[in-house]
Amino acid sequence: MAEIATFRKNKIELTEYDCSKDIHNRVLMAKFSPLDVEILEEILYSSLRIPVSVLQKNLDIEETALSPTLDRLTKTGLFKVVADHVLVDKEMRKYYELQILKFEEDFKPGMEYLQGLLRKVPIHVLPNWYSISRTSNNIFESIVEKHLATPLIFQRYLMELNLSDPVQKGILNAVYQSPNYEVDAADMIKKFDLSQAEFEEHMLFLEFSFACCIKFVREKKSFKQIISPFHEWQEYLCHVRDTEPASIIDEEKVQRVKESDFALVEEMSAILELAKNKPITKAIIPSLLKQYPEFDEEEFSYYVEKLCALNLADQERQQTVCTSDSLAWLKMDLTDRALYLYRHPLNYLEDPDLPEELCQHRMLREAEKCLSRTVNTGWVFLDDFIKAIFIPLKEEHMIKLVRQGRTWKYQLPEYSEKEISFFKAVIQNWLFELGITALGTVARRECFTLTPFGQGLFGDD
Repeated sequence: MAEIATFRKNKIELTEYDCSKDIHNRVLMAKFSPLDVEILEEILYSSLRIPVSVLQKNLDIEETALSPTLDRLTKTGLFKVVADHVLVDKEMRKYYELQILKFEEDFKPGMEYLQGLLRKVPIHVLPNWYSISRTSNNIFESIVEKHLATPLIFQRYLMELNLSDPVQKGILNAVYQSPNYEVDAADMIKKFDLSQAEFEEHMLFLEFSFACCIKFVREKKSFKQIISPFHEWQEYLCHVRDTEPASIIDEEKVQRVKESDFALVEEMSAILELAKNKPITKAIIPSLLKQYPEFDEEEFSYYVEKLCALNLADQERQQTVCTSDSLAWLKMDLTDRALYLYRHPLNYLEDPDLPEELCQHRMLREAEKCLSRTVNTGWVFLDDFIKAIFIPLKEEHMIKLVRQGRTWKYQLPEYSEKEISFFKAVIQNWLFELGITALGTVARRECFTLTPFGQGLFGDD
């Protein structure tokens, strides 16, 4: 992901809630050992008053190891040791019940975590931070709808984040430029020469900005802090990355269907050139084959029907003649001829096996958007490319952040067999005919590439 631009006026002010306590606890958690976490979990999931002896027995730990650890962990404010009992603070238990989840092996810093994070902030502050209505019945759902609902909405939100602090901007860019969208917190602390408290304050701001989160990964006797986007967004980004069509390395093995990029435009042009002199019939096919050995005799009738439909030819007594439009068209260079056909309002995808509504211009333009991913890939396998498509042909294809039980997910579209056939027809018929794609095979496996003409059309999408 390219470096993130920053334009939006950010309204998040950590001073509008008691962030100092949060930062203090985050600094402590950054130093937790596996034993610390084990002890805290036992305390959190026990009663508010626990005999130290019971704690020692449940943990199967020597008193010489437990006592100094308890003394150190009292700094969390979660409990205090009075005589031979551990007394748990009810409010701090609520806080650490959320925080301790970060240390679980399967923890995912997603929407549920962010929702818990926002509960720390006074409810009247949130509408100002996130520019939502103060009369909202569900503030979190309003935030999701306004800033996170679709990849496009969230990408725009990220692009407009006003991270004036160079450290925060640097951390964010490091995360999104990483192949796995993850960076080691220790590397960021070292890079920007931060204390742990300074780092935690920056990360707290970035978490409230939905930009990235902290999770803990166990490494033998310690935990490592990892910075990543929130889980649902990271999952989506990884899907986009993993489905990126891979280039065919051995392009010399590609057997092209037609050698010329504009082969079909050239063949239609040849028909019209012959029709300029006199009316023509199928009798000209041998002449066409002599000029274009790859010409398919069965396509002659299709070409004539297409040319007539576009007013580039006409039928008179079962013979084909030129029109004034065709004379002007033939004077254009090949690229302009192809562009003329592409933009012609009467030209559309013709496939009797596809529903008529799929072949409309609006659908064609939507389907063409997916070609932007192949502008710089060269030849790719068609089946790989089809798996990478998530263009919303219909409303139900829109990628949306949806709740699935207690989890959330950017729901990707599922296409019917007809819709998959439509995508293939767009590449193999519609765009191939216009010289926008070139087709081929490698060991009988279908592949395609955008031609230079196609790259020019879709390269700026």
